[in-house]
Amino acid sequence: MSLFGVIMKILFYIGSNLVNAVGGAERVFCQMADALAARGHDIYAVCNDPRSGRPFYPLDEQVHFINLDGSGERPISKPATWIKGLRPFLPSICKEMWDKHFEFPFYRKRGEPLVKLIRDLQPDVVLLFWLEDYFSILRQPIPSNMLAVVVSHRSSAEEVTRLIDTRERRGIINTCPHFHVQLSSFLPEIQKTYDGRIHAIPNVVPQLEPKDLADLTVEKPQKTIVMVSRLCAEKQQHLVIESFKRLAEDYPDWKVEFYGPHGRKKYLRQLEKMITRLDLAGRVELKGITERPLEILRNGDIFAFPSLREGFSNALTEAMAVGLPCVGLKTTPSVNELIVDGVNGFLAENTPEDFAQKLNILMDDQNLRVKMGNAGHEMMKVYAPEQIYDQWEKLLFDLTQSSQSPFLNNTANTTVRKAA
Repeated sequence: MSLFGVIMKILFYIGSNLVNAVGGAERVFCQMADALAARGHDIYAVCNDPRSGRPFYPLDEQVHFINLDGSGERPISKPATWIKGLRPFLPSICKEMWDKHFEFPFYRKRGEPLVKLIRDLQPDVVLLFWLEDYFSILRQPIPSNMLAVVVSHRSSAEEVTRLIDTRERRGIINTCPHFHVQLSSFLPEIQKTYDGRIHAIPNVVPQLEPKDLADLTVEKPQKTIVMVSRLCAEKQQHLVIESFKRLAEDYPDWKVEFYGPHGRKKYLRQLEKMITRLDLAGRVELKGITERPLEILRNGDIFAFPSLREGFSNALTEAMAVGLPCVGLKTTPSVNELIVDGVNGFLAENTPEDFAQKLNILMDDQNLRVKMGNAGHEMMKVYAPEQIYDQWEKLLFDLTQSSQSPFLNNTANTTVRKAA
């Protein structure tokens, strides 16, 4: 039931792929849509995916799912990804020309069906799940009785700074008066370039019964270092492999398992070649996508997570919720907050030598694994679903109580409907 006894019409939008997408943002998108629909709100889950079908993560039948594309082919060419990789190194004039002639026209064109849908539905709140999704509705006429737009960016503060790296981009984003991040520690960095209100709400972490936790007290003939994440260079699965090579001979009863989809096939091939070259076949396995991440984690013994950039990792927090000790990098924002060094895991330098040393400490000491796993489980209780969704509902309700962006011509107030 709604906290405030009213029903809001809320439109969730994710401009990136949602159909069959298995990323963390897509998972949070579907889970939040379900949770707020269960509280009685009128929820529209909207994407712009050329693939037809339903999202990989289930959506309740109460949620209205709308794919604005579903054509089977993308009619609008997305700006080349290699340009985005070069972007930080380009002079400002080149970035501005690229935006003017390629990036912004692409987003505006893709945003046209979204704007039409907004006009038709007239929602109380629009929640955009990526910063760049806001470019899709820039300078397009939005109905004046649509009160609130909030940009929710699902990555690190440094990523936000990278994405709004020109004067025009900063000007555009600053017309949206509400911005959401996952940790309050991100605020100082974002406030250097963003002038609106920033709201920090973390992701939900599942709360598990004792029977669903990893039992690290049991002696196993084979123990596992597990990592659940997309296979890509920034997640650094290669660092785990290089680190394990330093330990494998001394620990024949340990293995490494990676779960998750692959990004670029080139990186996948690099990992496969590395496993062969280091003679780790059978000891290190690339297991692919899993639909049972909690079960995979529950059967593990250590969670390795040397990712370079994170917003609020579902995989990491779920590993802690299950009761696994974790090893991450001390230089990675959010990871170096969620892992308290020496309490629920270890923070390592970004080198195979130090990462291997931290793994070695845990592999050597079963009692320490149990102690740190228990600590991590307890620390995840503050992210219980009821508490996090209360925060979201209060924020979205508050946003409906005042007019918002003049850039989007939102000047009139809306009266939300009373719940039955």
